[in-house]
Amino acid sequence: MGLSCCKQSTGANAREENMINFLVTYTMPTKEDRDGFYNEAKARGIVDKSRAEDGCYRYDYFYPTECDTMLFLWEQWESREHQKVHCQTSHFAELGSLKEKYSATTEIVIAE
Repeated sequence: MGLSCCKQSTGANAREENMINFLVTYTMPTKEDRDGFYNEAKARGIVDKSRAEDGCYRYDYFYPTECDTMLFLWEQWESREHQKVHCQTSHFAELGSLKEKYSATTEIVIAE
């Protein structure tokens, strides 16, 4: 189930093909932790602020259908440099605090 809307076009083009994807898997101790993490990130504006950044094409969360303690995030950036700038923002630091609060472990796969 997708949890958010994304800025996307109706078809692939050369620009999309050159973007970099970050596939993030968060795992938390309980379903309540997972839901709290997402709801708090949304309420604090972290999701909207990330989407509004220059070079952000997609920043979408998804719940997997067969695991109540996981949350997926698909980030798509125009370049690695855009994503590096994202990592220096205050809302990225806030996300780190939420990961601590909800005991989230993180696995990241980068697809270029």
